[in-house]
This record gives sequence, structure tokens and C-alpha cells, in this order.
Amino acid sequence: MAHDSLPELELANVRTRERMTDTVERIRHKVDLPARTRLAVAKTRQQWHRDPTPLVALGMIAAAGVASVVIGTRIGRTPAGHLATPPASSAFTALLPFGARGGDESAPGRKGRKARKAGRKARQAQLEQDPGYQLRKKQRKRLAPVTKQATKYRKQAAKRAKAN
Repeated sequence: MAHDSLPELELANVRTRERMTDTVERIRHKVDLPARTRLAVAKTRQQWHRDPTPLVALGMIAAAGVASVVIGTRIGRTPAGHLATPPASSAFTALLPFGARGGDESAPGRKGRKARKAGRKARQAQLEQDPGYQLRKKQRKRLAPVTKQATKYRKQAAKRAKAN
């Protein structure tokens, strides 16, 4: 650099200054968020104009989400939407493994064990009137001997397999 001429040094200074100016402009451009956002939106619009499939899919997903929220709130406002206190006569409560829930209609003045017992009795009587329950009961009665026989044969076969 000791042998450089003055014009060459000045040219190097000018180039350095230009590079710095370019860097500053690039930084300003990157920092200009609204302009970058506008550019991204314009590019996305062009892309959707060419192929609207992602936009259609997004619209369908949004519509399904809104519909599910609307339907969920409608169901939530109906008595059937509250599983904490279903009516004792519903088909749903007949299928519960732990018996029907809800208040006791048979003994409104009672409390405690006697009220639960009376309620259980009333629900059982109501269940006996249900045609679906009657059909299930008949089917169980028909299948009981077959199940018993199958269990007997299975035990015999297991015993024979052990002996061999």
C-alpha cells in the first residue's frame, strides 16, 4: 500500500463509501416491515391466483371450524347436551354400566340410603318397560346355556391339552 498512488487510494475510498451506502440501504430495506409485508401479500395473492387450492382448503377448514363451534354451542344448550344430569328415562342412561344418574323422581322428600334405594327401584321399573331392554334380556336368556356349554368344552380342551 506504500506504493499506491493517490488516485488509487481515492478510488478505494469511494468504493468503500459506496459499499457502506449499499449496506445501509439494504438494512433500511430489511427494516421496512410494511413494505416487506406488502410484498409478501402481493406474492401470496399471485400464487393463489395461479393455484387457489390452498386458499380453498383454508376456507373449508375455517368453515368447518365455525360450523363445529356453532353446532357445539347449540347442542350444549339442549338438555341432552348436559351429561351430568340426563333424564332417567333416556336410552343413554339405560346403557350406562353404573345405572341411571340424575334426580330421584319417586321419593322427593327422602334423603340418603332410602331415597337412593327407592330411586333405584323406580329406575329399574322404568327400565323394565323399555322394549330394547326387554329384547336384550331375552337374548341373554337364550344365549346363557350356549355360553355355559362353550365354557365347559373350553375347560375340558384346556385340561386335555395340559395332560398331553
